[in-house]
Amino acid sequence: MFLEKLCNSMGPSGYENETRKVILDELGMFTKDINVDRMGNVVVHKNSSSNSPKVMVASHMDELGLIITGYNEDGTLKFSTIGEVDKNSLPCKTILIGDEKISGIIGIKPIHLQNKKEVNKSLSCENMCIDIGAFSKKECSKIVSLGDFAVFDNHFCYFGDDFIEGKALDSRIGCSILMELLKQDFKCNLYGVFSVQGNIEQRGIYGAAYNIDPDVTIILDAINSMDILETPGYLRTIQLTGGPIIPFKGGESIFDKDIGESIRNEAINKGIPYQKVGDTQREGELKAVRISVNDCKIAAVLMPCRYMNCNISLCSKADYQNTLELLKNYLKEL
Repeated sequence: MFLEKLCNSMGPSGYENETRKVILDELGMFTKDINVDRMGNVVVHKNSSSNSPKVMVASHMDELGLIITGYNEDGTLKFSTIGEVDKNSLPCKTILIGDEKISGIIGIKPIHLQNKKEVNKSLSCENMCIDIGAFSKKECSKIVSLGDFAVFDNHFCYFGDDFIEGKALDSRIGCSILMELLKQDFKCNLYGVFSVQGNIEQRGIYGAAYNIDPDVTIILDAINSMDILETPGYLRTIQLTGGPIIPFKGGESIFDKDIGESIRNEAINKGIPYQKVGDTQREGELKAVRISVNDCKIAAVLMPCRYMNCNISLCSKADYQNTLELLKNYLKEL
């Protein structure tokens, strides 16, 4: 399964080589209209026509990760995060470091040795280290280099009757849906973009959007589900198995009203469940496209995902299928 290969690949922001190769290998099975730009974005162009509007569907391929920043005298590693990782979720997680996939464990001062102040405060990278089984700074520096990246050592699997879990699922699930869309035939002038560095201010999509200069952009991404323990009922606006989310607003920017309405109407006409959300709280790729392209109509179709900023995520197979069917039917109407 392509989604499984994606989730199990290593590709934190700025180090997407392995994930990009998985995408290129899959694309090579059915199209030659592939371009990798200078930033590393993968762009596929289908049904080129000078008379029809350019439609860009974009999903970022990178994942959250860590980067090695120094050595400790005891042979452990200092590190920092790549992207907005929930630092409180890091202790005792297993990781893989660099292209050699060296195993490591994120260590922390044992709970019984922590004082009350240490127990109650939020964690930072300075409170933790990475243990690779070395016993000195010299030994450690021979195994791992400064600047090496690290990703969480989790594997894709099915969970319960309707769920899938995996590392980087929050970004790779959009790439999987985009791949399925590119296997279809549409009448619109379609550009599929697998962008890089989405977790660090959406850097990749700036260049791709500027080069393509689309008339319409659909952002394909994930959003945190709110249906978890101790969340008040009035805040449970995004739920797993409720279908894709079609928001009205993202941060300080507004999604295009007409495009959003037409996507919602398509869902209603086809009997596809979907969820309305007033505001995604953050602009994400919306801001990047808005700044890069003049007069582009922008909408988003987002999949609910639990534990997005942690080492593993959880999504619904039903949401995946409904998101795919919605976009497939919408693009056929263009």
